[in-house]
Amino acid sequence: MKLIFLKPQNLKFILRIFVENFFSKIFKREEISGEVKKYVFENAIRNNPDSVLKAMDNFAKNRRFLMNIGDIKGSLLINQLKKIGSDLTILELGCFCGYSAILMAKNLTKFGKVVSLEVNKTYARNALEIIKYAGLEDKIIVIEGSSEKIIGTLRYRFDLVLLDHWKNLYKRDLIAIEKRGLLKNGSIIFADNVGKLISALAGERGYSNDYLDYVRNNNNYTNINIKTYLEYSMAEDEVEISTYSLDY
Repeated sequence: MKLIFLKPQNLKFILRIFVENFFSKIFKREEISGEVKKYVFENAIRNNPDSVLKAMDNFAKNRRFLMNIGDIKGSLLINQLKKIGSDLTILELGCFCGYSAILMAKNLTKFGKVVSLEVNKTYARNALEIIKYAGLEDKIIVIEGSSEKIIGTLRYRFDLVLLDHWKNLYKRDLIAIEKRGLLKNGSIIFADNVGKLISALAGERGYSNDYLDYVRNNNNYTNINIKTYLEYSMAEDEVEISTYSLDY
């Protein structure tokens, strides 16, 4: 067993996930994004993004774990967003239930836009319905499909990129974004879940070390690493915030 699992704050999180997965298999629980959508519709106020986010937070804390960015790391993300403005064009890789897209879009003006990619058809469909319920469908574009295929079709240049899909794809997709010319001078790349615990839990798909090596040894990026907590827990996590420069 990896020693990182034995840290008390991490062990508590791991036990929660184990118990939830066990009962989900035994009782054949509803597909998770559909269950979230139902909970939001029953507990949140329509056209109120804050109410929708609160409902999703409550679901994740009290019902089933959600791999949203969550409220704590969400604050870190919005701090970065506000540093560069509000008339922004944002790219998100990994929409899931739409939490981060809603969080970012509600902090944009009517001229801002979030383009969110999601490979899972069910997640994409339910996320779009939740986004519409939050009243933000005019600010958020959800594109269903693999990032590998979609990045090469994008025409926007992005002020901020949120990487929050499988961690072993971070480097590949950032390089594709660079080659496509989708970054501006000063664009921020916010990479979630780059701590060692995710790598240990998720195996290859949670491995982000090659991404970290790439941005930290690339003169086009200035990087900040922040130690924080895994969503809806006190388990350890990290985010890497990289600012892109064309001046080098």
